[in-house]
Amino acid sequence: MKGIIIGGGVIGLSIARELNKLGHDITVIELYRVGRSASWSAGGMLAPQSEGLEPGIFLDFCLESRDMYETYVKTLERETDMDIGYWKCGILCPAFSDEEEKMLKERIQIYNDMGLTGKWIDRNSLEGRYSSIGKDIKGAALFPDDAQVDNRLLITALEKYARSRGIKLLEFTEASEVIVENGEYSAVRTKNEILESDYCIITAGAWSEHFVKCHVFPIKGEMAAIDVTKKDIDRVIFGSKAYLIPRKDYKRLIIGATEEMVGFMDGNTVKGLMHIFNGLKDTLPYLVNNTIQETWFGYRPATPDLLPVIGSTGIKNLYIATGHYRNGILLAPITAKIMSDLIDRKHESHYLKEFSINRFRSDKNG
Repeated sequence: MKGIIIGGGVIGLSIARELNKLGHDITVIELYRVGRSASWSAGGMLAPQSEGLEPGIFLDFCLESRDMYETYVKTLERETDMDIGYWKCGILCPAFSDEEEKMLKERIQIYNDMGLTGKWIDRNSLEGRYSSIGKDIKGAALFPDDAQVDNRLLITALEKYARSRGIKLLEFTEASEVIVENGEYSAVRTKNEILESDYCIITAGAWSEHFVKCHVFPIKGEMAAIDVTKKDIDRVIFGSKAYLIPRKDYKRLIIGATEEMVGFMDGNTVKGLMHIFNGLKDTLPYLVNNTIQETWFGYRPATPDLLPVIGSTGIKNLYIATGHYRNGILLAPITAKIMSDLIDRKHESHYLKEFSINRFRSDKNG
């Protein structure tokens, strides 16, 4: 079968890889260079517990994808001869107030009751581990099964896989229209040509609304990276002030991230960078003397209920996988699996009903 994927981020490239393995002829259309939008801007945390997701189907979805990650990474590393920087380092969630301490201890108990790991670490233990910690930190929750991956290495590997396996990447190409005839997908129009295929998948992130009404909108985030060494920080720290992500080689610390509903307003701002650097100072104050490597921004694809939109669009042979918000990197393996199963085997995962585009349609018929 011949398929077109509109959007070459981590979701689009992961789906392309799965369908390629099943023998499909895949073309990915990307407005910029593949993977250089939200996927490149992400932090790479694999953190369903640290995010504090409530028990339910979305937490189950995220945990299942987290559990898939090690195999997903090892297979991709073998296919591309690359190290992707996957690190099951565990994630520390500091409490900056009595209220946060209470909330985090309750979260630990809820997850423990579900059979998940998590424990409380007091301030004295944290002071013995780090050169200095913020004066307001009461202690921290540790979720040892949460992890991280270097999202830029992941994207680079997925791109390398695509180029080496015959997936066609149409970069710097604008998909201007999805052509539908008699309620059925027909082709994709670009500025240069009309491309026909058996099916099309929209994975255009915050830009997906251009192709089908899916209630996806951008939430801007600003981030920065600084120099660190191994003695500075030993794992991800994810708090209400900021999140700090040391890469596996200890040469780079990612700091993020702001959240603003400002549309597609490009650029870093003084306000945004002050926010994340103050968060760094409140968490590990000794790091404020370290050298800045880079600042950047990106657009998370969000929906009104902050859940993804995955599955059929209601138009025959036109599918969608978008709206992953803060969890696009985490959810790439499971999204790729359920989408490839849906298209290749017509197998509908039980998750698709929960994340259907129909939940935003008042008449449920589009």
